[in-house]
Amino acid sequence: MRRAALCCVLMGIALLAACGTSSSKPAPASLSGNWSITLNRHAATDPQTFSGFLLQSGTTLNGSVILGDGCSGVGPVTGTLDGQNLSMTINEFGQDLSLAGSVPSGNGILSGAFSTLPGGCTGFPNTGTWVAQLIPTIGGTFHGTLVSTSNGTVNITGDLEQGENTGTSSAPLTGSVLANDPQPFCNYLTTATISGTISGKNVHLKLFGPTGVQITQIDAFTTAAATSLTGSYVFQPISTSCFGDLGTFQITFP
Repeated sequence: MRRAALCCVLMGIALLAACGTSSSKPAPASLSGNWSITLNRHAATDPQTFSGFLLQSGTTLNGSVILGDGCSGVGPVTGTLDGQNLSMTINEFGQDLSLAGSVPSGNGILSGAFSTLPGGCTGFPNTGTWVAQLIPTIGGTFHGTLVSTSNGTVNITGDLEQGENTGTSSAPLTGSVLANDPQPFCNYLTTATISGTISGKNVHLKLFGPTGVQITQIDAFTTAAATSLTGSYVFQPISTSCFGDLGTFQITFP
């Protein structure tokens, strides 16, 4: 009887120890957000950049990215997490790009190796390494400048907000902008509304005047910390005496 009781006690201790080991496995990090993914192929020196949004539910990942592997368009992303181990697949019009890697704790950087067989986007197999960076949500009040190539500088302020992550390849941006001093060359901008998108570090903005007419389109890039935007603007001619302007757009979020 004593031996039987001792065996039961030892079995109980073993079970508790096993449970403790299982529960100590690191929980999957949250990978929901806006990602910029760079592929470095073994067979070429030019990096390829994919960008888009991921949504995590438990250990499952879903999302979409703008393709950068010889194809133009958007590809769906699926993936799984097992502790710190990550496996993802980007479908490029039927050609699967497989990424395997690890998830370091809390630094917003993923890395690993990738491979793909010949298919619709590349006519030969590819292997290499990849690095992905999480781009924080952009937005808030900003201040900045429009620096013309020939007509001086205009100071601007405003606000910009990023929309909800729905797992698509980009998220919407909305806001407004105000020119704080007289423009030295044609009054293109006073108060304007902003409509745009962000995917990875790539930002596309359209500015609309008080009457709803589009004033300009701005293609910009954000920093990895999403603290500023830099790009270029072009104002179209609006009269024989106001024949257009172009320059650099830069804003900073305090």
